[in-house]
Amino acid sequence: MDPGDATLRTEVEDGTDVEVVEDDQGDQSIQLTDANGEIVGGIVIEATRSSNGEPVHSELALEGETITPKFVAGNDEVKEPVSVDVYASTVWYNKGWVTKKSGKKYVVNLDPTRLGRKQNALNTHKTHVKHAKKVLGSANTKKYWNYNIEQQFLCHVVGAWFPTGVYNMESWRPTKKWQQIANPFDRCNRK
Repeated sequence: MDPGDATLRTEVEDGTDVEVVEDDQGDQSIQLTDANGEIVGGIVIEATRSSNGEPVHSELALEGETITPKFVAGNDEVKEPVSVDVYASTVWYNKGWVTKKSGKKYVVNLDPTRLGRKQNALNTHKTHVKHAKKVLGSANTKKYWNYNIEQQFLCHVVGAWFPTGVYNMESWRPTKKWQQIANPFDRCNRK
């Protein structure tokens, strides 16, 4: 893709708002919200490379319904052709399940999609909870979802230091606010 030809025009239903958002690591993505302010989908630029294969950072600008990326390597704008991997979806979690342990202990597991993993700023928490509960199903949500599980979940979404694989929230962990367990030692599962 020639950087000069990289503009995209979104075609969304009336009442859908298109916004460039930045996550807590400074990466940008496109967030789509409905007339009620609910997040309904998103677009993520996953990887951008120069013609010689070097990683390139993308910066997004939005004017009306037109998205214009700018590609940067170091402090310089890239003028040569780049390859871009883009992912768009309305699904934030592939699946969710509960693993029962001994006694009353259990683990709530959620497998995030690429979009779910990428749109991880604090302002997306409600949407993550909504999508998580949907894939878990109402019976599991009613029985297993509580404040402790939600705080561990929020930590995985927003504060995870090692955000790979399935998010797991363990019922037997002491209840702590997510900010207290978002560190490389607890890794969102307080000891």
